[in-house]
Amino acid sequence: MNRRLAARTAAVLAAVLAAVAVAVLVVLGGYQALRPERAAPEPSSGPAAAAPATSGAPTASPRADGGTRFVTAVSGDGRYFVDQDGDPVLVRGDSPWSLLVDLRPDEAETYLTARAEQGFNTLVVSLLGNPMNGGVTADGATVDGLLPFAQGDVTGWHEPYWDRAHATLARAADLGLTVLLYPVDSWTVEEPFGSPSVEDCRAYGAQVGEWAADLPNVLWMAGGDYTPSPEHDACFEAVQEGIRSTGDDRPFSAQLITVRFAGQDPHWGPLVDWDFVYSYQPVYEAVREAYDTGPVRPALLAESNYEGENNLEDEPTTTETLRRQVLWAVTSGSPGDVFGTDDWEFLPGWQGRLRSEGAQQVARLRDVVAALPWWTLVPDDGSLLVGGASGNPEALDQLESDLATAAASPDGDLALVYVPTARTVTLDLDGLAAGAQAWWVDPTTGEPESATLAASMTTPGANADGDHDWLLVLGTHRPW
Repeated sequence: MNRRLAARTAAVLAAVLAAVAVAVLVVLGGYQALRPERAAPEPSSGPAAAAPATSGAPTASPRADGGTRFVTAVSGDGRYFVDQDGDPVLVRGDSPWSLLVDLRPDEAETYLTARAEQGFNTLVVSLLGNPMNGGVTADGATVDGLLPFAQGDVTGWHEPYWDRAHATLARAADLGLTVLLYPVDSWTVEEPFGSPSVEDCRAYGAQVGEWAADLPNVLWMAGGDYTPSPEHDACFEAVQEGIRSTGDDRPFSAQLITVRFAGQDPHWGPLVDWDFVYSYQPVYEAVREAYDTGPVRPALLAESNYEGENNLEDEPTTTETLRRQVLWAVTSGSPGDVFGTDDWEFLPGWQGRLRSEGAQQVARLRDVVAALPWWTLVPDDGSLLVGGASGNPEALDQLESDLATAAASPDGDLALVYVPTARTVTLDLDGLAAGAQAWWVDPTTGEPESATLAASMTTPGANADGDHDWLLVLGTHRPW
């Protein structure tokens, strides 16, 4: 088992325990050699200042004014994310945790360009490295020896490290990639961070906030496979307080290993702006629970099984696993998803795996969803999908459950039903808009097949991969 996978195994156990508890309760070379002049931050775009959600179609990427869209703020209704114009933006994530320390600038360019071409728009990244989060050495050095700190002083920065990291994130911005950035995480808080005082944590946060002020593509994170402790809680909070002291109020969340989303933790729940949903069991349950848990905020599936890894050693993570995670998430209330691969730590030969079959299928599915008014969807309460749901409440792996899930817009203009195995589903059509039509979408190719809308609908047989999962699109919006 690799380093993070060991921690993820603990996550499965924690998720099971949580479920039981709920039941009973990137010297710079290719970029630039010197840090550029930093522009003043743009006006606040955090959740409290989020532009009202719009009812029209999302702006295409790039934006009409030639700019680039980012995941910027939380929608007015608290359910999804919006860009700089207040338009809905579907999260299409990847998890290159060690991007800033494992890759030289030319390698980072290869990675970033490939993911942007595939339609990814969000990355999970640690600002500091440690072997446990995919980094090179415990002192936080990059692969070619750039160190972040001088003699363990978290406010004594080695500028070449920070200039390169800034240039990498700026290049991500050029390509329309938002970064869910951990200034310090649960693997780096002791090395290379060195468990400093709360005052030093706060001072470091202020430096990070100033350093990132001209980066329009950052959202803030804390934790990471994190078991809360008073000492580390205090440091993580102080870092975020330091960032906030610079006038930066971009959305913040935390990833904990002890719960499936921060809202379940009495300490961290009140501190986050959106929920990082973290589950290796069939994801519909955790996403739906986060969606239903107040206060209302985005319940984003931000980590589940990675391509090439599985916490259950005797179970593979197949392309079907990855498809299920995307579509179960979207039909259970998640405003997108975050994909991951075994190359989160950039293993040898990673360049040849950037266009893996899993990444391509996930990209196709996201294209389908993004072409529809997905932000209007509400998870089904049983009024649309009334038969053929099935399920396995004891499933530990994504492939052990066959639950069909659905979501629909309140006006009946759009509905999605994800059917993971062959069957006939029974629908209540009364809530659909007049003129509604039906399409079966092959989730392996993204291609739709027109179907006759009826109260009982049967999956069309094997999809292009020989599996039997299908996405049923209902309403007046023809899929991609």
